[in-house]
Amino acid sequence: MLAETAVLPETGRRMTIEEFWKLPEGPPYYEFEDGEVTEMARPHGQHQRALRVLLRAVDGYLDEHGGGEVWPEIDVELSPRRAYAPDLVFLTEEHADRYSDDTGRVHGAPDLVVEIASPGTVGRDRLTKLTNYAREGVSWYWLVDPQALVVEELRLSGEAYLHVGGADMGETFEPQLFPGLQLNLRELLARRRTGAEAEIEE
Repeated sequence: MLAETAVLPETGRRMTIEEFWKLPEGPPYYEFEDGEVTEMARPHGQHQRALRVLLRAVDGYLDEHGGGEVWPEIDVELSPRRAYAPDLVFLTEEHADRYSDDTGRVHGAPDLVVEIASPGTVGRDRLTKLTNYAREGVSWYWLVDPQALVVEELRLSGEAYLHVGGADMGETFEPQLFPGLQLNLRELLARRRTGAEAEIEE
């Protein structure tokens, strides 16, 4: 993931969020923070597989139980200083008005943000984004790390996150946010097995 400062040539000043939203639609795609744009690297196939499994599971849960709506890779304007495009975003019915059909974006803090880390983003996901999501009032943060084979569930308490759940490979992730939902970590994080590998395991 490449970070660079976006400076307006006619003034030498940093970009505003209004100017950021006027950039041509990607690819490449960018996130915005304090006048700087960060180019988002193309996701690894393992990342896309984990996202697909998560979206299917959470969307299926909401179809059955209700309670809100989930989006993959949607733009989120957290504040005039920050705009990210998390891997997964959930809004409760109570906060449904934070999504705008006019802009196609979420304005304000989602109830849940999920980031699927990669070797190039894990530091930013675990430090910078974690800090900023807490600062902007995101109630729940899931960090999925396919390399470390772990999922962490964090809940906002005051101004910081508390680790309230998670799972390692071989375990089942049962998030507090969605009671009754069970996510198989092997399906979520492991690469797809070949037929030969499955026969060997049997």
